[in-house]
Amino acid sequence: MRGLYSCFVIAGLSSQIIQVLSFHPSASSLALSSYYHRVAKKPLYIGFDERNNEAPPTAKISLDDNKYMKQAIHAASFGVGNTYPNPAVGCVLVSSGEVIGVGFHPKAGYPHAEVFALFEACGLINSGMDAAKDVVDYTKNGKSSKDIAKINDLLAIYSTSDGAKKLFQGKLSNQDVTAYVTLEPCCHYGKTPPCALSLVLAGVSRVVVGYRDPNPRVDGGGVMLLQKEGIHVDLMNQNMSTADSNDEVRNAKACADIVSAFVKRISPRTTIHDGIGLDEYETSMNGAKRSLLRSIAGRRKMEGSLVEIAWPNSSPILNLEDVDTIDLEDVIARVELNHRWMESVDGALWDKELILLRLGGAIAKKKGAKLLGERIASELKAHAAQVVGHTVLLYRPGRPPVLDLNQMPS
Repeated sequence: MRGLYSCFVIAGLSSQIIQVLSFHPSASSLALSSYYHRVAKKPLYIGFDERNNEAPPTAKISLDDNKYMKQAIHAASFGVGNTYPNPAVGCVLVSSGEVIGVGFHPKAGYPHAEVFALFEACGLINSGMDAAKDVVDYTKNGKSSKDIAKINDLLAIYSTSDGAKKLFQGKLSNQDVTAYVTLEPCCHYGKTPPCALSLVLAGVSRVVVGYRDPNPRVDGGGVMLLQKEGIHVDLMNQNMSTADSNDEVRNAKACADIVSAFVKRISPRTTIHDGIGLDEYETSMNGAKRSLLRSIAGRRKMEGSLVEIAWPNSSPILNLEDVDTIDLEDVIARVELNHRWMESVDGALWDKELILLRLGGAIAKKKGAKLLGERIASELKAHAAQVVGHTVLLYRPGRPPVLDLNQMPS
C-alpha cells in the first residue's frame, strides 16, 4: 500500500474544531503542495453532530434528491458482502435530470463507487454498474473477460500518482452534475486515490451524502475537501426534526444500515460493563471468563442456536499434517482470508458475540488451525476463547454488549 495520508483534526480558532486534510504530495493536479498553508488559515468545515451523523442545516433535500439517493442505495446493495474490509457504497451521477453514471464498490483494491460512476459518465466504459458487477463475478468464480481486462487497465492508470487527473480532469465541468453517494467520499490514499479528489477533478458541482463516514481517516474530511474546492455538499439527516421529509429520513437510515458492521468495526469504542474500553477487553479476559464463554457456547449448541461457520471450500486448503520442517507461522500469515467469508464472520460476531469457527477445511495440522484462528481473531478484534482440534470459539462484545461476563452466573 502506498504511503497513507489521512484526515486529521487540529485545534482551531476559538473553541471550534477545524478538520484539515493532508494529501499525497504527488497529487500536483490541484497544486496540493500549497494546500497546507491555505487551509490552515481559517475554519473551513465545522464538524458533524457525531451522535446523529448530522450536519448543520443545508439546502432543502428535494424529491429528486431522494429519488436518486434511492438509486444509489440500490447500487450499493450489489456490493454488500463482497467489500470486506471496506464498506459497500453506491453512487449516482445526474446532469439536467438525466442519470449519466452509476456505480458501486465491488471489492477492496478496486475503485470505489464514485469512480465506477465517473468511468461511465466520462465515457471510459459503457456501464459503471455492469463493470462493477463483472468484478464481483470475477472474485466469485475467477473467470476473466475483456471487461475485466478493461477495468484492470483503468485501475492501473487510476492508481498512479496523477491517474485521476489523466482520467477525469475537466470531463464534466461543462455540465451541472450532482453526485449522490451513500457514504461520504474518502479523502485519503489507500490502494487507490481519494474519491473526493476525483469528483473535484471531474468538475462535479454538488454532492449529496447519505451518511458521514466515521472512519478516522475520513470523518468529515471528504466533505471539507469538496467544500474547499467550491462544491456544494448536502448531508441527509436521520432525525425527522431536521430532515425535510420522511423519505430523507428513510434514505439516511438505509445508507447507515448498509455500513453498520463497517462502522462498528472502525469507530472509536465506548466502555463495556466493567469500565474497560472495548478495544481493551482482550486484556481483561481471564480463565473464569473463558470458562463462562465455553459454558454459554455449550448451552447454545445443545439448543441449536450456536452459530458455526466453516472455512469456505473456495479458499486454499493447506495439507501440512506430515510436514515438520515448514515455518507454520509464516505459512498461516500468508494464507488468503476470503473477503466474503471474513465479512460473514464479522457480521455473525456483531449479531451473536459468540460463534464457532470450523477450520478443518483450511489446514490439516491442528497447530495450524490454532494459529489461523488467532490470526482471524486478531484481525476482527475478537478473542479466541477456546481452541479444540480444528474448532475455534470466538468472542467479541457487541455494540452495545449483550453478554455481561461479570454478572452472568457460570
